[in-house]
Amino acid sequence: MEGLTIQTSRLVGIICALVLILGVLPSIGGFFMLIGIVCVLIALKGYADFYKDGNIFHNAIYAIIFEIIGVVVSIGILLYIAMSFLTSLGINNLVDLSSWQNIDWQHAVDISTLTSYLIPIILALVALFAFTIFASLYFRKSMSTLSEKTGVKLFHTTGTVFLIGALLTIILFGLLIIWVSFILLLISFYVSKPLEQSPQPQ
Repeated sequence: MEGLTIQTSRLVGIICALVLILGVLPSIGGFFMLIGIVCVLIALKGYADFYKDGNIFHNAIYAIIFEIIGVVVSIGILLYIAMSFLTSLGINNLVDLSSWQNIDWQHAVDISTLTSYLIPIILALVALFAFTIFASLYFRKSMSTLSEKTGVKLFHTTGTVFLIGALLTIILFGLLIIWVSFILLLISFYVSKPLEQSPQPQ
């Protein structure tokens, strides 16, 4: 990525934002999201090198790291809950069909039984929410720095909208706002047209 020009970085940014927007598609949306995130990092690395400000790239990396930690922790807690629940039903071997047939499902899905797993489930969701907030804060820092360097205020707006969306994911409506921030990111990269020359030191 050392030789990535600023114009190429801009093009990659436009493409990656479009791919992120397509992340809402069913079945293949997750694949688009993964590709989009990788492309975003490539684009931001190009901008960081051009403007000689590592914060543009590093803060984005921190955002990804925090989100990965949040997902891993929450999934780990949920898997533990699932295994604990199955063990309480007498299922120690998931492929043993006979143990599944002997389950008293009416008792297994009893509200009083399921309630005992409510707190760990809430804990998993809280962990994911908390790490998502940390991730959005670092992404906003990256966008704010990029906004200052490029003079495109919409980058700053993109980071702010993403942060608001992260805060509102607790009511799921935030996912729509995060998607809107991807549209803003696409427009931000599009209107950013830096000249292919070394930026003047500030």
